[in-house]
Amino acid sequence: VVSGGPMMGFALGDLSAPVTKGTSGITVLTAADVRQAEEQACVRCGRCVDVCPLNLVPTKIALAARHRDHELAQRYHIMACMECGCCAYNCPSRIPLVQLIRVGKAQLPR
Repeated sequence: VVSGGPMMGFALGDLSAPVTKGTSGITVLTAADVRQAEEQACVRCGRCVDVCPLNLVPTKIALAARHRDHELAQRYHIMACMECGCCAYNCPSRIPLVQLIRVGKAQLPR
């Protein structure tokens, strides 16, 4: 069960999560719809860069966020990312790019 859509939404770990006025939608996927692949190392294919509508480098941003390198993440324009999900959707290594970027944004010093 996904809160939101399949690209920009996030998986609900608990089905008792409330549906509020701000909930844009609920997506229920079958087991066949869900790609159960383990995250692998980045193969540097460049698909995430090719599909990014803002011409960002999502892998670099996500790596900086994963390592809590706030300065590097800002140099790669982490705040410019609109979290559309195109990068993660196209990643053959199944790297959770959008999730890493969201966490990185939340960890930035205010």
